[in-house]
Amino acid sequence: MMMMKLRMSLSAMVVYPIIAGALTLGGCATGGGQPPAAKSAAPEAPVSNTLAVTAINPEDLVSYANTIVVPTAYVKLLVKGNAFVAQKGGYKVGSNANAVKASAKYKVVGIDKKLAQSIAQQAYDDFVAKLRAAGYTVLTYNDIRDRDYVKGAGREKADAAWGLPVENSRNGDETYVVAAPSDDQHFRSGMNGGVFNQFISLGKPRFKDATVIIPQYTIRAPQVWGETDATYSTISAAIKTEPSMRLMNASAQWMGAPKVRMMHGIPGVTSNNPVKIAENTGELVQAADTTPEAANALSKGLSLLSGAGSVKTNSAEYTFTIDLNAYVAGAVKGVADFNAEVAKVAVAEKKP
Repeated sequence: MMMMKLRMSLSAMVVYPIIAGALTLGGCATGGGQPPAAKSAAPEAPVSNTLAVTAINPEDLVSYANTIVVPTAYVKLLVKGNAFVAQKGGYKVGSNANAVKASAKYKVVGIDKKLAQSIAQQAYDDFVAKLRAAGYTVLTYNDIRDRDYVKGAGREKADAAWGLPVENSRNGDETYVVAAPSDDQHFRSGMNGGVFNQFISLGKPRFKDATVIIPQYTIRAPQVWGETDATYSTISAAIKTEPSMRLMNASAQWMGAPKVRMMHGIPGVTSNNPVKIAENTGELVQAADTTPEAANALSKGLSLLSGAGSVKTNSAEYTFTIDLNAYVAGAVKGVADFNAEVAKVAVAEKKP
């Protein structure tokens, strides 16, 4: 893929093509007077190629003679987002300072309800299969669907556009669709019990014959982030991307038989860090250049008239079209790797 690096000065913009595997949208302004500063990058956490997990209260798995119930599984897939980054510099800080800004909006093309639920079904089936292989009796949704408290459980409301529930990231810069294997298996969550909300009564599990487990997986593709840099004479801000896929986090929380004990976290298995699970899952292309040329021209004019600094801004909108086979393969690999870690915990805890 061709990477376009936009380099800006106070008087001109020059485009330099660079051969690379990602796109960069950014700018560089000559400011002067700014002491050298370290480069800044915005990925939320270090990325690893190795999945590590933490298990809390694994003894709950054997609360009911090695019997487990898995009512559902939830897979969260990124469908749109935005990124913004800015760098100030120049002789003074504030309204007279030079500054560069870069921003991007993007949407993912190729994900729909059928695909998302298919991935959730594969995650669910693999999770059940691995726990059975670990020596546990596993009850599925089909085994418990006719129980009164399952039939009467509330279901999540779907977003009209997607036909699935959606949720935003904590920072509000990413939107995910949330898929279960079927609409009937998308149980309403809540402040009381989180994903277990519909399976708790008076603070205790409704299931009296099995430890209940609900796995969840958050998958992000593509990666979009901001970087800034500053030297004595230049400042820059850029939006960078790559078409890789990451398992951002995964968890398999559980509820066993009620116990009185000190709590050190939510019982279950949780991934410790984001993990890259596929190198290339689609193609990112620029759909529109939304750079405010008029604002840039006005900023430059005021700078020349007043001697004050100026603000340069670059912005664009992108579409990321998934490669269906690569996308599904990456997602399935990511959830299967996590499920294998859960199974290891289960094997170590299983009673004869």
